[in-house]
Amino acid sequence: MACIMSVEKILISVIVITGLCGCKRKMVNESAQEIISVNPYEAEKSVNLSEFVDSVKCIRLQTDSDDFMGRIREIVIREQYIYAIDITQQMIFLFDKTGKFVTKLNKRGEGPGEYRFIGPVFIDENEEYIELIDYGGKEDMKLKYSNISFDLLESHPFPHVRCNSCKEKDGIYYFSPQHLDDVINGKKVNANLVILDRERNKKVFFDKAIETNGSSFCANIESFARNDKDELFVSFMYDNTFYKLDTTEVSPAITVDFGKYGMDNSVGLEPLGKQIEYIRQLDGLASFPVLNINNSDIMSFSYYFKETGDARMYREQDYRMYIRLKEDNKVYHVKQIKNDITDFPENVYISSYFFDCAHEVWYDDYLVDIVIPSSYFYNRNADKIYIDGLGEITSEDNPVIVMMKLKK
Repeated sequence: MACIMSVEKILISVIVITGLCGCKRKMVNESAQEIISVNPYEAEKSVNLSEFVDSVKCIRLQTDSDDFMGRIREIVIREQYIYAIDITQQMIFLFDKTGKFVTKLNKRGEGPGEYRFIGPVFIDENEEYIELIDYGGKEDMKLKYSNISFDLLESHPFPHVRCNSCKEKDGIYYFSPQHLDDVINGKKVNANLVILDRERNKKVFFDKAIETNGSSFCANIESFARNDKDELFVSFMYDNTFYKLDTTEVSPAITVDFGKYGMDNSVGLEPLGKQIEYIRQLDGLASFPVLNINNSDIMSFSYYFKETGDARMYREQDYRMYIRLKEDNKVYHVKQIKNDITDFPENVYISSYFFDCAHEVWYDDYLVDIVIPSSYFYNRNADKIYIDGLGEITSEDNPVIVMMKLKK
């Protein structure tokens, strides 16, 4: 497994599950329902959170010897529990809505009812069961466990698709391989999207052939966004258009037009090494927009913008957010959102992938951010902080979930 992560907290990960797409520089998808023109130089330094949020509450996930987590790939919030997928320990931790540890799915092994490596995880909306795809054996298996006794309910072979992220809707599975080589329907592919229909047929979208030498990288670990109408959208690397998914149909929904400030997306067809070198040298060009939320009341996407080409990958200061409140068409185009409502955290992000923890950025009427303490304290002059109502938070603690109530 290759990796492009450094102590600089670079925001691009090289992992076993990722990919790319190619399109010409500054091409605008005229068939998209909406085209948004963005000048990255016009992004404001910051906006106060109180501009569009009424209140903030934090859920601190309990940390002790029994529930200390490693690297969290994804956090899922449901009505009863909060689910954290720990890919270091290959476990799924369950917390109640106050952050108190409840139990964990810990069945890694070689025996009946056990899994070898946790792939995509699907939490039943009614929280009656948990499904996961086991990537570790001779063939992929889909395992279904009762919640929260974790008795094995079903186990059967599942078609193999390598992916960065995956979503299920009405029995159809959507895989975003991003940059991964795979063999689909007997053909070697490097696709942006693979859809597995109800009959388990694989359909490949936006295929291309690039030289990867078995490596891969991703600008984000979450490609999908589900809205309050249960509509599903997907974002691809090297493509400034966000697509709507409807069963097996893929249609352009929103295109971001950076004009002369957009990166050359055709580099996505070059060998991986040339792509990485191009990204390192980016100077004054915007790249990799991702749709994070497209609800009835709010739409937001993010992208990266390096104002100076100092031969590096992305850092926190390169992150940009474009937020539109739909009722009054108010737009915030900013580098930072400052939390002026509570003492913690200092800044919040509308992002489904920031600091390599995937999550939906809304729950009920709340915007959601995830604070990873090890990342939060990086480049600060301390490794702990005391917050009224939360107590002492250290760099070794489990994540903190930030819930922000939108103004009506």
